[in-house]
Amino acid sequence: MDITKIDQPTLDLMTKAFAIVLEQNKVSYKKIGIVEEGDQLLFLYEGKDEKVHVFKWSKASSVGVSIGVLAQSVLMPIIPHLRLLS
Repeated sequence: MDITKIDQPTLDLMTKAFAIVLEQNKVSYKKIGIVEEGDQLLFLYEGKDEKVHVFKWSKASSVGVSIGVLAQSVLMPIIPHLRLLS
């Protein structure tokens, strides 16, 4: 499913896709979420340190991309860092 607009149901689907990618890469977490902030989307990650870590990317770059591809493209570069936090 390609993202056509950023609304709450889309953010919920994106969060599920991010959880799947994390699980596939054996990255544990306490909580995760995705929220809008202006022209950016924020991936919120809480690991074993119980601090919320924030990773940002452009909201505009997400429109027209499939949710699975987006989850992969956002998470794969930060997986090594997330493993340290998990």
